[in-house]
Amino acid sequence: MLNFIKNQYIKLCLFLASFILLLIVNFNYFLPFNSTHSILYFSYSHYAPLLFFISISFISVVLSKIWSRYFFIKSAIIYLLYLLGSYIIECSRNVNVLKYNIFSFKANDFFQVNFLLFLFSIFLIAFIYHYVISIYCPIFENRLIKISEYKEYYSILFHSFMLIGFCLTDSKIYKILPETSYLRDLFTDGLIKNQFSYLMELDKFIILLIIILFPFVFCSIIGIDQLYRNRPKFGAALVCSSFFAITFNYTIQNSIRTDVTILGRNLFPGATAFQILVFFALFLLIYCLFNEFLLSTLLSVFLIIGISIASYFKFQYRQEPILPSDLSWLMHPGIMFDSLGPQSYFYVFLIVAVFLGLYLSCRIILLYGRVLENYYLRGIVIISIFSFFIGIYSVFKQRRDGKVDDSIPVIGILNNQHDISWFGNTTNAQIKSLSYVWFSHLTSEVMIKPKDYSKSSIQKIEEKYKKVAGDINLTRKENINEQTVIYVLSESFSDPSRIEDVKVSSNPIPKIQEIKKRTTSGLMKSDGYGGGTANMEFQTLTGLPMYNLSPSISILYTQVAPVMNYFPSISNSFNSNNRIVIHIASPSNYSRNIIYGNLDFAKFIHYGNKGKEGYNIGGNYSDESTYQLVLKNMNKDSQFFSVMTMQNHTPWNEPNPIDMNASYPGFSDNANKQLSAYIRMLYHTDNATQDFLEKLAKIDKKITVVFYGDHLPGLYPESAFKNNPEGQYQTDYFIWSNFETPKLDYPLVNSSDFSAMVFEQTNSKVSPYYALLTEVLKKASVDKKALEGEAREIAEDLKMVEYDLISGKGYLSKDFFEVPSAKN
Repeated sequence: MLNFIKNQYIKLCLFLASFILLLIVNFNYFLPFNSTHSILYFSYSHYAPLLFFISISFISVVLSKIWSRYFFIKSAIIYLLYLLGSYIIECSRNVNVLKYNIFSFKANDFFQVNFLLFLFSIFLIAFIYHYVISIYCPIFENRLIKISEYKEYYSILFHSFMLIGFCLTDSKIYKILPETSYLRDLFTDGLIKNQFSYLMELDKFIILLIIILFPFVFCSIIGIDQLYRNRPKFGAALVCSSFFAITFNYTIQNSIRTDVTILGRNLFPGATAFQILVFFALFLLIYCLFNEFLLSTLLSVFLIIGISIASYFKFQYRQEPILPSDLSWLMHPGIMFDSLGPQSYFYVFLIVAVFLGLYLSCRIILLYGRVLENYYLRGIVIISIFSFFIGIYSVFKQRRDGKVDDSIPVIGILNNQHDISWFGNTTNAQIKSLSYVWFSHLTSEVMIKPKDYSKSSIQKIEEKYKKVAGDINLTRKENINEQTVIYVLSESFSDPSRIEDVKVSSNPIPKIQEIKKRTTSGLMKSDGYGGGTANMEFQTLTGLPMYNLSPSISILYTQVAPVMNYFPSISNSFNSNNRIVIHIASPSNYSRNIIYGNLDFAKFIHYGNKGKEGYNIGGNYSDESTYQLVLKNMNKDSQFFSVMTMQNHTPWNEPNPIDMNASYPGFSDNANKQLSAYIRMLYHTDNATQDFLEKLAKIDKKITVVFYGDHLPGLYPESAFKNNPEGQYQTDYFIWSNFETPKLDYPLVNSSDFSAMVFEQTNSKVSPYYALLTEVLKKASVDKKALEGEAREIAEDLKMVEYDLISGKGYLSKDFFEVPSAKN
């Protein structure tokens, strides 16, 4: 390479300059923004057309000296790879357009031919020169150029600029130009403000882009040659990393696709470019870390397939993308496989067997070799990639008021142009890319600091609600710690009759519906679809609503609870010896064992210590068996039970009662079987719950049960909620007591409202904290819209208290949470 540069210095400079000029002219020629672009371009100089002709002629002469059969084959391969990559990117840009047909190749501009016109003229001149001048003017030809020793290098350079030419004249590049941070200020509503300034800046932009792209493309062209010759090295790793990044971007976004439009867009500017860059760095890191091409390639392929499938299933069941908090499941693979069903073990075994089979059978004959032989160079590349990720992390971490520096390429546009964080993780992942959500997740604050937060403002809130508590307690005669309270989180419980077009052969929950008519009852707003159990439990225990937190927070127990200054659980009102949790699942799920230990629960009955009692319905511990554990641990004292059932969790495969069936239009036979099984499970919940309450009614002490569904099952398609979008996040609840209580009127509540409701229904005295929650329940909860005046002030008070507990200085005193008891 050094000899090539030294001996061909002048010719090399001419060749590079010629191609750069050709690319600039080519790029300007195909600009669609105005009809006089080419004339304007040539108005820069009277010599531009002449220089262009000389450039294309010189390139053609060089081409005539380097072409060969392999040269044309390689050119075709490069063009086909480019078309494939370009089309996958085009499909990615339209992934949220459900009517978009990926097989409409002509309509979707599969064949990118802009640069082919110039390329054809180069080949034509080269052909004429080769077969005319070199034959009839051999003396002129010999004096003109001698490059026979360096054909390979010139071939790589030609193909590099050819690929850059294809990229720069791609139809997509013109669509995104007005959205780039470099050129955005030159446009108004997509139209050029000043044509001359635009062209000058555009040429600078193109030259800068060529300089940035050239090293990468040059190495990639070498990599294509390495793949063709079955001798993969670093260049081949660049090619594969690029292709994997483009492919993974499409598959992961396609796994969470929906027909979504925000501010007139199906995808925000920079989303595709950002995610492809992140994935490219990730795959290149895999190649460099393992430093074995075949192994790294297989790992990358299986990673793409595995994560895309996992993302698809999570989105189908929970309408939520894969998030960083989901990685915690990798620490407990057995539990994860159990929840997916016994067949999951077979699939894992099959995947491992296929992976090992491919690796062992191909390593001798196909794509086997080290990516980088030089360990120093390998270390530099790995450090550079980590620096890239750290740089992105720092950019997100240093956001102020949700904004980053506008001058930062790609991220500046993607993050700053539109703030849609309040739409939540799913919509942001669909519109701004999953990678964007991941970096936001990893760098976002748990809760935004309220504007007026200070020690004095917290003290004012304390004094305010001490007075409110005093007023409330004047009319309340009972103490919560002299009663028994049971919170029953019923897994995936929700009345199917509220789902449009679901047909059921018979009503599965008549007894619970009857209970709801006689008790305080209504609908509860769930914060998740198909999942989010731990978040519902957190809110019912603490009274702290999730809607006040950062939209990037997904799991409260693992992201919020560890950083809290104080955990204000209703269980704190009871003697620690009489606090019991029953959840027949792994105790380490969502760090529950740690949470319950910190809350000083005396007993945690879980999958590992429940004993042999009970039986399963479907694939999980039955509700009746869970209720029996409650009754078994009941004593004469006042107690607090936090109970979470597992019966209606996936998999749904209950066969009885066999004559009870359900269906949904458009469902496959298998989907209808699952729906029918779920309905049958509700039937068993209905009977078990009625029987449970009848037994509690006979116990000689005051007992109150809060029964609620945590979320809907992930069975229903989005179309089921098209006429009632809020119905996707509404479950059933009731509050029952075995003694006379009023029937309160709260048709729609948040899970964080339950404790205030229990205090009110049982006529129990409240602490200042529960006085605040009572005010929120009555005047500022989720059933109230467009809060104003006193309601808005109450909501802000709760936000201030929540911030102090989670992210603030912990100014609140213990007295604020002290619930009146018989002793005090």
